[in-house]
Amino acid sequence: MRTTIPNSNSLARDTQNVVSEAQELLKTVKEEGANKLEQVKSTVGAQLDVAKEKFGELQTTVQEGAKVAYTTTDDYVRANPWRAVGIAAVAGALVGFLATRR
Repeated sequence: MRTTIPNSNSLARDTQNVVSEAQELLKTVKEEGANKLEQVKSTVGAQLDVAKEKFGELQTTVQEGAKVAYTTTDDYVRANPWRAVGIAAVAGALVGFLATRR
């Protein structure tokens, strides 16, 4: 089961915008006066709010996906306990084999 994270590109873009605006703010402080500073501050604040909102949406999406995965796995293990034990034993043996090869 593969889940895609929606808006991951826009989240990265929004984060990059916040960083760019912060750099602009630092440059403005050095070069210009308080007038331009307030304008850049408000822009950075708005973009930071958008980025926080996107991070919140991403967190909600990941939590919901984890709950679905947990519920699906729990249902499968309850319906097929011996098969689940067998899968776990094979996975453990495989990890042990790979760990001892190093």
